[in-house]
Amino acid sequence: MQNSSKRAFEIINSKTKIYLVIIAILLIVICCYEILFVMPAVILFGLICFYAVSTNNKRKAEISEHIRELTISVDSAAKNTLINSPFPLIIMETDGKLIWKSSKFVSEFENIDMEDTLNDLMQEIKIDIEDKINDKDKNRIKDRSVQKEQIIENKNYKIIGEYVKSKQNSKMKQTEYMVLLYFIDNTETVKLQKKYSESQTCIGIIMIDNYEEMLQRISNEERPEIMAKIEKTIYDWAMESKGVVIKSERDTFVYVFEQRYLEKVKENKFQILDTVKEIKLEAGLQITLSISISSEGTTEYEKYKSALSGIDIALGRGGDQAVIRENEKYLFFGGRTQELEKRTKVKARIVAHALEELIIEARDVLIMGHTNGDIDSMGSSLGIYRLAKSLGKEAKIVNETTGLSLDQFMESVTREEDENIFLSKQEAISKITRRNIINCSRHT
Repeated sequence: MQNSSKRAFEIINSKTKIYLVIIAILLIVICCYEILFVMPAVILFGLICFYAVSTNNKRKAEISEHIRELTISVDSAAKNTLINSPFPLIIMETDGKLIWKSSKFVSEFENIDMEDTLNDLMQEIKIDIEDKINDKDKNRIKDRSVQKEQIIENKNYKIIGEYVKSKQNSKMKQTEYMVLLYFIDNTETVKLQKKYSESQTCIGIIMIDNYEEMLQRISNEERPEIMAKIEKTIYDWAMESKGVVIKSERDTFVYVFEQRYLEKVKENKFQILDTVKEIKLEAGLQITLSISISSEGTTEYEKYKSALSGIDIALGRGGDQAVIRENEKYLFFGGRTQELEKRTKVKARIVAHALEELIIEARDVLIMGHTNGDIDSMGSSLGIYRLAKSLGKEAKIVNETTGLSLDQFMESVTREEDENIFLSKQEAISKITRRNIINCSRHT
């Protein structure tokens, strides 16, 4: 605002000078025609200059006074805004010294001991500030904002603010910062987010592992009764989580339920895996299930595809177990029954299919063998490497073990591949991202 006023003064002065120059030229022209007008012209021009200067100074004084009053009003409004902020507000130093707190902060936390909470908060903020300063990203260094989430007495607060350097101890090489923080009650927003998250759909697939074998061992008369018992067991289990089960194939069911019940399903550890085994068959066969559940994906179809990949993994591990795909991780439950001969025969195909899908979805592949690698594990790793390359993926083998035969093998592979396909442990760690797949190859 002061800069704008200064520019306004400069414009006024410039215009005044132009007018005075024009008047002076006119008076000079008049004096050239009549020499007697010289003295009156000089007096007149002097009066005009005096009037222009005095008027200009008066305007400057009036504008300066107006700006001063406006500045005082703005400062007062800013102070009132801080003091009467609708949000709890504090000013603290990162060494734990409290500079000032608003009346709203006092009333909001009057029955809560905030000393430890604020000290812990200041320590976290100081660590974040020092991380920013040590960062090579200039944009991050310039960013002086503070953002935190804090739970205080069962309420969720979003803490936002800014910091400035307040003092520096050159002897101890420590710098303290002054931080202005707003505490915004975010409890209702968090509840709504949780409610929305819990209302999202989970997709599951339930498969009878030994369906074909069961049909071969029981009579035609027993089949409807046995299938009715199996289906009732599955439907009753799904009702515990208020889910819906749809029979998609003779031995496969699709299971849909809300995510709010996923924790309950995990807590019960898939009791259905044991319950279904209680169905007695005269042939002495034990019925087992494989279950896959996924909450990953933006659409139901993506979740269904993720659950399909999970069922392949469950079958590849021998069946009689449940797999949950959540937060980019697999959780496994069950799997205590001895693996059936029929599943053993197809295990390699199922595992290969699941591995192929995982490699296709990954950006690149890191392959590891034993902690202390040998020729056998290196051969297995090389097989996975060739599989990844055939699928068009960048792949590397992680190895830090040395030895005469192993070194010769690695040199031979490097010459054949015309590139170094081996990484050290530290090189591999630096390349790990969310889009990597890390395969631990084994041999038997």
